[in-house]
Amino acid sequence: MADDRRKYPRFKCLLPAELVKSESSPNLVERVTVQDISNEGIKLVVKFAQLEKGSDMDLKIYVPEKSLLTFLTAEIAWSKYSNSKLEAGLRIKEIDRKIKEEILNWLFPKWLKEEKKGK
Repeated sequence: MADDRRKYPRFKCLLPAELVKSESSPNLVERVTVQDISNEGIKLVVKFAQLEKGSDMDLKIYVPEKSLLTFLTAEIAWSKYSNSKLEAGLRIKEIDRKIKEEILNWLFPKWLKEEKKGK
């Protein structure tokens, strides 16, 4: 089993988002899905293939259940194809701290329930 280098737990979710700006494709607006989120990063599923490791992107994330909308800037840490979809790991650089805390606090009980189920 590979060592997990993450400092924070990742909370699984399916949140709609929009890629509103990318260094590798500055005029692209693309709908994406956030699959998990942590204090420092997120994992996206995207439908296009131009993601350059180390480049920045701006996202708009929606949390419909909480009526939240937030913008963030992140750096692409990795990307890979999995089950015919492109996944990307992003390192969060800028996000409203209060909204991030609200999202993580909302997801934590769901994560805890899944963790208990798995044991």
